[in-house]
Amino acid sequence: MLEIFIELTNQIFWTGYAEQLATENPAGFQMELAEFTKAYKS
Repeated sequence: MLEIFIELTNQIFWTGYAEQLATENPAGFQMELAEFTKAYKS
């Protein structure tokens, strides 16, 4: 699921967005990943 999240955010924002967010704002990254996982988990 993490790989899909990273790929999607790279397409929506810019390449490296998820990695930059994880570095600069780890709590924000975890929050966005959790929301993504909750919304798209099957």
